Amino acid sequence: MSMRGTVISLINMKGGVGKTTLCREIGLFLSEKFCRLNDDGTSDELKVLLIDIDPQSNLTQSLLENLGKESVVYKYDENGEIKKDSKGKPIVEYKCSIDNLFKGDMSGLQEKHIILELSDNLHLIPGELETVFLQRQQNSQTPFVLRNYIIEKKLKEKYDFILLDCPPTYSVYTEMSFYASDYYLVPAVPDAYSSLGVDLLERVVKDIVHGQRFGIFEHARPKNIGVIWSRVDLKYKPRQQVHMDALLISETITQNGIKTLDSSFEESNKLSTSPFEKTIIDRNDSKLNEILTNICKELISETEVDVNEVIVEKE
Repeated sequence: MSMRGTVISLINMKGGVGKTTLCREIGLFLSEKFCRLNDDGTSDELKVLLIDIDPQSNLTQSLLENLGKESVVYKYDENGEIKKDSKGKPIVEYKCSIDNLFKGDMSGLQEKHIILELSDNLHLIPGELETVFLQRQQNSQTPFVLRNYIIEKKLKEKYDFILLDCPPTYSVYTEMSFYASDYYLVPAVPDAYSSLGVDLLERVVKDIVHGQRFGIFEHARPKNIGVIWSRVDLKYKPRQQVHMDALLISETITQNGIKTLDSSFEESNKLSTSPFEKTIIDRNDSKLNEILTNICKELISETEVDVNEVIVEKE
């Protein structure tokens, strides 16, 4: 296990770019298909934590449906039956949710109230629709809550990768994600508006960093891994190449030294028409598997210098 996990936000100021799908699939592939090589020749499977910081909670919904999990834990009687109230409704003991981090009373809060184990190597901090009201309830410490929790619970020592699925807005959620992140990855669809989302995001990042230039970003700021093209289909949408080339020479890219990843998340009819909870691993499609494997390898190579360890695909 790495003594310093890597926190990566997947974010763009433009919606509909495949951000949630990429976050889910990258998390699944890293936890199931990659391992870390040790000096003694042994290997350890990667442990991955996904954090759904988007109030829409699509990442949470898709994972819970796919894996048959629930974020709600009910109370049981001595016969193992779920207890019910006078109206016949199940009695909830607690709900595992990111929303619990923002409750006024933190006494008695345990890890199980925040982190849900989806599998041995893949865990989730579930999103919660109630966090949509966080914007009204926030105080000066709200943007630091997630960062503080990661530090206090030493989550970087427990997980190799922590991936944040972020909303396409400039809000307290954006600040929260960047305060907690080492890197950010920018999914983008090659269309006439792709450069707008990337440009706006860089302006947002500069504003957030400037606001904390004497605080948490005094010595380091989150690094932009680069733009990863999503929903690419050059065979049937050849004009996408024009938009991809245009972004490469745009002022946003050239002036900020932003790279575009060699790997891209290609459009797939199989994936786009599959049920909401269906994942690439479920489909057992060789082409889709190759696409995600290459994306993960490049993502690892862009962060491996800092963790100074070797992560490889399982044989």
